[in-house]
Amino acid sequence: MTALVSLLALARAEPHDAVDARVSTSDLETERACHLAARAATGEQAATRQLLTLVAPAVLRSVRLVLGSKSPEVEDATQQALMAFVEALPSFRGECHPSGFASRIAVHAALTCRRRAGRLRVVALGTEDLTEATERRRAPHDDAGTAAYQRRCVRDLLARLPPDQAEVMAMHVVLGHSLLEVAQATSIPLNTVKSRLRLAKQALRRHLDAEWP
Repeated sequence: MTALVSLLALARAEPHDAVDARVSTSDLETERACHLAARAATGEQAATRQLLTLVAPAVLRSVRLVLGSKSPEVEDATQQALMAFVEALPSFRGECHPSGFASRIAVHAALTCRRRAGRLRVVALGTEDLTEATERRRAPHDDAGTAAYQRRCVRDLLARLPPDQAEVMAMHVVLGHSLLEVAQATSIPLNTVKSRLRLAKQALRRHLDAEWP
């Protein structure tokens, strides 16, 4: 746990040589990072530490974008994502930079936290409280308020979508990965990525229409 806490501090600092999952890296950099991941997958501690240092900023960024930067769940979700990333390394195929693979795992961790928090809120609130909460979430009808409200709608929708659609939408729409990068990080065909994204966007439009006609 201590090591993960120090990694969180490192991630927040965002050193200049850290790899952001959105930024294209050279083939050589990706090859080196994948080789490092292969060593870490065998349990080599030095390689694991170096790899976590490399991907931690991308993991933290992904969690913050899915949950919201002020969410109290950010730290727990980031820790869970880093641990899950290490556990999943044996399944990493090296088809993308490890930061992309780590971002996918971070999305899963963040969505799990968001779904759990949503269920807890529903259990804790009565019908009248839920109605009041819904009204409070409505933003002013101006450009800034509309944009902020739509961002909240996207985050709320992610917790309601089927996991495969939520994953693709979060990685493409929220994190800013290209469709090809999403396909590489998830190891699914590009056409499948496009199909899942189309379904997720249709659900988002219905959600926005219902919430704000």
